[in-house]
Parts: sequence; structure tokens; C-alpha cells
Amino acid sequence: MNTAPTGASAHSRLAYRKDIDGLRAVAVVPVVLFHAGIDVFSGGYVGVDVFFVISGYLITALIVPEIAGGQFSYRDFYERRIRRLFPALFAMLALCCAAAFWLLMPFELEDFGQSVSTTSLFSANFLFLSEEGYFEGPAEQKPLLHTWSLAVEEQYYLLFPLLLVLLRRTGGRYLAGTAIVLAASLAWSIYGALAYPSATFYLLPGRTWELLLGSVLAIWHLQRSPAATTPDPGLATAVTHAAAAAGGLAMIMYAVFTYDSTTVFPGAAALLPCGGTALLIHSGSAAPSAVSRMLAWPPLVFIGLISYSLYLWHWPVIVFSKHYLIRAPLPGEVLAMIVVSLVLAVLSWRYVERPFRGRAGWLTQRGLFRVTGAVMTVAIAIGLLYDESEGLPGRLAPDVQQIAAFAEDKPPERRRCEGIDPAQLSYERLCRITAVDTPPSFLFWGDSHAGVLMRAARSAATDRGLNGLNATTNGCPPLLNLTNVQRDRDGICLDYNDAVLQLLQDRPELHTIILMGRWARYAEATPYGQESGNPLFMRTRDQAASTVAGNRAMVGEAYTQTLEQLRRLGRRVIVLGPLPEIGHLVPNSMAKATHLSRPVELRLPRRAFDARNRFVIPMLAAGAADTAQWVPMQEALCDADWCRIQQHGLPLYSDDDHLSSVGADLYIPLFGQLLDAPRQEAMP
Repeated sequence: MNTAPTGASAHSRLAYRKDIDGLRAVAVVPVVLFHAGIDVFSGGYVGVDVFFVISGYLITALIVPEIAGGQFSYRDFYERRIRRLFPALFAMLALCCAAAFWLLMPFELEDFGQSVSTTSLFSANFLFLSEEGYFEGPAEQKPLLHTWSLAVEEQYYLLFPLLLVLLRRTGGRYLAGTAIVLAASLAWSIYGALAYPSATFYLLPGRTWELLLGSVLAIWHLQRSPAATTPDPGLATAVTHAAAAAGGLAMIMYAVFTYDSTTVFPGAAALLPCGGTALLIHSGSAAPSAVSRMLAWPPLVFIGLISYSLYLWHWPVIVFSKHYLIRAPLPGEVLAMIVVSLVLAVLSWRYVERPFRGRAGWLTQRGLFRVTGAVMTVAIAIGLLYDESEGLPGRLAPDVQQIAAFAEDKPPERRRCEGIDPAQLSYERLCRITAVDTPPSFLFWGDSHAGVLMRAARSAATDRGLNGLNATTNGCPPLLNLTNVQRDRDGICLDYNDAVLQLLQDRPELHTIILMGRWARYAEATPYGQESGNPLFMRTRDQAASTVAGNRAMVGEAYTQTLEQLRRLGRRVIVLGPLPEIGHLVPNSMAKATHLSRPVELRLPRRAFDARNRFVIPMLAAGAADTAQWVPMQEALCDADWCRIQQHGLPLYSDDDHLSSVGADLYIPLFGQLLDAPRQEAMP
């Protein structure tokens, strides 16, 4: 049986093309500038997708002829992958481990240790997906976050040769077989980007089609007759390919300059940069065009040659610089980060990548595998040390340790009392706020911002011999018929809040209801400061918002409906206003400033708080005017100019937006006043 691709010998190879190295530069430069925070490159993250298509094309062009000719060796294939990827990767990991030991706080170093271990095993994408939790640190504070893409690529290359070998054994229908898998992955990516955005972003099933797009193109090129790839295709064909090249570049650039954090991605949106990349590769295979000649320009080709090292180094340089600065970098500092990244990339390419390339590189195959195993073992051991030791706190001064420990200052009852299954929510199942042996008379209804205030409510209620119920759950606004598209795909918040309302209908003795939420996050949709995450667009059972204006309208309507329902029940309602969102991890920032003896202004300007809440505070206050008691919570933390983050040298926050125990204690007098107030008469 002849299993060689039609029209090509088993030993065919696609020729080296400078324009593809130039295309690597088109991929990596937007990624670097996007990560550096240059706003005009708001969609620069699509450079990773460009890399995926290029990688799929080049690797497939290498191994399909070997598999078709029965000459493929897994040992040789993985030897090439190791020589290509491992030396620069583990050099970067080594310096990052040293920088992390010096600079990161215990909670951060523990998290970093996990990423070192998983990066060494090319499974970091699973780790970063699991860290999407509400209390996780900002993504841009994670020095190895960018290695998720390396994990996806290597997972692909564990499976892809198996697919090709299977296709060879079933008749050599490489093009049809890979195209079917591509279509299935693309369909999943389009669906998953809407239904499971984080998993689709980080995991292989939603990204396979991007690599396969390059693979399918390579197989197609291998199957064409030699005449089809000669540089004399005729005027009409040359014009067509020139137009395809220009269109492909325009597609990539459109995504780079117009996509942003609100773009649903990858999914259908990834078709633009990936399709553009395929057009550029294909058009350049037939005849030179203005675009392919531009991509073959020596400076671009050189950046393409160092693109892997540049991708590896730029993100740790940016992240560790931000950790050291403990603030947003100035324009000159951003430029310095980019220059340092380029210098490290050139050095890494020249003295780390190149010496190991090819069979003529250092180490025999057996020696290479042994050294690789040893290096991976050491890296994993270092990662486990950082992780299992809880970040080696003993390396820091006692005062730094004390401040940094507030990063773990979370409400102890969070796991036990929050996130109850709506079907199990009942008077008996909800946690009592105090240990006082009296029936609950009030209910605290809200999200994690309410949860961190439970300490203050407990203290005030205990002093007065009162008890209440804790009806808080992470990420769910205490508003009826309202949830968010991204965090609550299954509508748990909708069912939870309906169950709370039913409980109130059944228990009239719960005469006081306290509502508290992270109001600005729900209304404005966007994260704040260094916080990571997708826009948090809201939805009801019938419709979903897709703009900030729609989000605000939906939150306002749900707020009005909730207050109306509680008014009909004749309850006293207290609406607690928003707490200041600081925009950086307060304990870590304070601890670093102490550790480095660097005076840094970490307080939040009052004008920043007012700008963030310019819609939500008037909405909440106006809605509560006739039916509820409105409490502006920021007054305990903010004066006319600043919102403070520490008291007597101790953090008032445990992260960027949740109060610490010290911060919560500031509200004990307020809760005392609220609980002392006489019960209002039922409203008509």
C-alpha cells in the first residue's frame, strides 16, 4: 500500500522560508507589547494563536514524510523537541526560581512553586485553569503564566504523531483525517468560548484546531506536485497570492489592534488571526509578494529566530519588575523591560538555544535524555520545596512575615457556610452568625464581600445577645433573577437567591435583611486594577448583557425588583454600600515595600474610588431611599483624599478587594448601631 502523500515522495521536505521566520516576529512582537501594557496592542495576545498555526505547519511538514515513509521515530522526534525547547526553558526557570526566592512573598512563592513543577511537566495550563478561583491572585502577578501555551503545544505533540500513524495504517488519508479533527475542535472552541471560557482558553481541545490548521496546510502543500510550488505561477496566480498575503496580514493586524479583554476568545474570534496566518504561509509558498518580501526583511527574520527565547523571557521580566516596583511601571520603565527582554532573548538564543540544536549539538541522544530527566527532577523538587514549605517564610524578616501572612486572612467559616447548594438551603442548613442561644432575627445576604464582614456582625450581635443567619456565597449578587455569564454558567446564583427569598417568606421572624455585594464589579463588568479575569457580564433567566450599559441596566432592574419583593414581605432592609477595591494585593504589596525598604504610595486615591462607583452608588442610594436604609461603607476607610489600606502597620485587606480581620473589625460599631435600631413597621 502506498501511504505517501499523493504527489510527493516519502522523503519530501518543504524548503526553509525566511518569511515564516518573519511571521514569527509578527506573532511575538504584539504579545510582548500587549503584556507590556501598551494599550494600542489590546489584542496582542493573538500572537500566541499565530505561533500555534506556524508550529503546526512546520512540525507537520517535518514528520508527515517520515511517517508516510515508515521512517518516523518517536525517540528522534522527542529528541528534536527537547533540543528545541528545553535548554532555554530550564535556563529561564532557573533564573526565575532565584528571583522568586528573593522577591516573592510566601503565598506568592508557594503559588510559584506549583507553576514550576507543572511547567516542568508541561501541564501548567491545568494549574492556571484551576487557579481561576475568586480568591486567587491576579494573573499578571504569576511569573510563569505564559507557559500555558507551551503546555498546550507539547500536549498536542504527544497526540498528533499518534493520529498520523493511525491514519497511515488506515490508508494514509492524512488530509481528510486531520480536517475532521480540526472541524470538531473548532466547533468545540466556538461553543466552549461562550459556555466554558476559561477551560476553552487553557486546554488543548479548544486549541487543537489552531495547530491543526497549520498541519492541514502543510499536508496539502506536501501533496501538491512540485510544479505547484515553483516560483513562476503566472500573473493571475501571483496577483491572487499577493492579495491573499495582504489580506492575511490585515486579518492578523485587525485582531491585534481591535480585540481586547472583552473579546470572546478563542472561539470564532480566533478564526481571524489563525486564518490570516494560514493565508500568509500559503501565499508565500507559491510566489514572492510584497508582504512575503517584507517578512523576509533581515531584522524581522532575526526577531523571528529569537522569538522563542523572547517569548520565554519577556513575561518573567515584566512580572518580576512589577513585583519589584510595587506599582504600575512608568513609560520609561516599560521601555527598559522590553529592552532587557530583547537582550536576554538574544543571549539565550546564542548561548543556550543554538548549542543544543541538531544532532551536532551538545550531548548524544542518550545523554540528552538523561540530562533532561535530571534537570526536570531538580526543577520539580525546587517547585515542591517552595510549595510544601508554604513559601519558605523563614527567609523573610519577622515584620515582613507578619504582614505577608494577611494574604491568608480569610474568614474561617467560608468553606462551611458559603456556597450551599440551593436545593439544600434551609433555615437549619444556613450557618448561625453567633453562638448565642437565641432564634435568628436577621439575615445577612450577599457575596464574599458580605462574608468577610461576618466577623464584625458576629461581634456586634454577640454583645447584644442576638443571632442571625449567614446567606452568603461567592460571586453571587444578593439580587433576584441576576447572575453572571462567565462565573455562574449553570445559574446557581439564580436558584440560590430564589431559595433565600422562599426562606424569608417562610420565616417572618427574620425581620431584618442586610444586603451586601461587590456592587461595582457587577455593574461595571470589568475587573479592577491588577485583577485578572474576563468581563463579568450579567444575565437573567431570559437575557444576557453584552455591554457595560446593558450590565448597569440589568443590575439596576434586579436591585429594584429585589427591594420591591422585600418591601412586600414587610421586612426592614439595610443596603450596605461598596467597599473600596484597591487594585493590588495589599498584604503582598505592603510586605514587599517593607522587605525592600522602598517607600511606595499604596493607598487608593479617593477620586479612584468615586470614579469606579460613579454609577452604582447613586443607583443603590436612590433605590433604597423609600424602601430601605442606605449605608455608605466607604466612610470608615476613606477621607476626602485617600482610602487607607493599613492600620498600625497591619493590612486592612487580605487581597485586593476583601477586608482582612483587622479591616472587618472597623465595622463593629456600625453593625452595633444597625442592630440597635428599632424594627421598622411593615411597609404598605
